[in-house]
Amino acid sequence: MALMLAGRVVEVKGNKAIVDVEGQLKEAKLDFIKDVKPGDYVTIYYGIVLEKVSEEEARETLEHCSYHRGAKVEMTFSLVENLRF
Repeated sequence: MALMLAGRVVEVKGNKAIVDVEGQLKEAKLDFIKDVKPGDYVTIYYGIVLEKVSEEEARETLEHCSYHRGAKVEMTFSLVENLRF
């Protein structure tokens, strides 16, 4: 499962940013974008900052893509018989 996160940059250390994602600090690499500074809102994918976004875009990203809001995820599996590979 891929997970896109978004949040506000609180610190930049060399080639990494510390990003506040709804109260949790996440470290993300700055391999694709270099002009990030504290206070910027960014999207993160697999630990890499992809782009700077507005505060509104960051909130929308979290609403649509995050799983850590406490929502229960239910998975249902069905038995498939007689499969040939």
